[in-house]
Amino acid sequence: MVLQQQLTDERNARFLKLFQPVKADCERWLMHLAQDATVSEDVLQQAILMGLQSIHQLKNDIVFKAWMFRIIRNAFLQSLRTGKREPESADPETMAMHSPRDDDWTGRDERSKTVRQLLSKLPPEQRQALWLFEVEGLSIRETSAVMSKSEGAVRVILHRARQRFAESLAEAGIFPGEGT
Repeated sequence: MVLQQQLTDERNARFLKLFQPVKADCERWLMHLAQDATVSEDVLQQAILMGLQSIHQLKNDIVFKAWMFRIIRNAFLQSLRTGKREPESADPETMAMHSPRDDDWTGRDERSKTVRQLLSKLPPEQRQALWLFEVEGLSIRETSAVMSKSEGAVRVILHRARQRFAESLAEAGIFPGEGT
């Protein structure tokens, strides 16, 4: 009994040590998925519990962020199935509050608001891939693990997302690389 408690304490400590540095990233990712603060909080609690229960299965601490993102995505999809809700398109104001690069990516001017609106109109799978790869900085391999897709499929999704996003930007008169 004492040994089991010690193992549980060690697992909990390991999880918390790994989770603290990526907590804000996890909250952002979930808010990006759910687009609702209440749903995000509920799903995050469920994902943390799932992570704590399965931390012993994580073989390499280096991939913790991608591992946790996948747990969060699975918990969110499960909440959609049980709640029979559909994810809404992203609210540009909400995205601004949860952006990792608030100063340079989501300024409050009209151009940035338009960019956020266009991003929110991408299909969920494309938006997720673009977010994970471009915003969160995950590798193709990590993104494919989070999304439960092959690396080739993620490359295709990213290509299509970038192409569609660039077309939307051009239609709105915004050209990448141009100053604010």
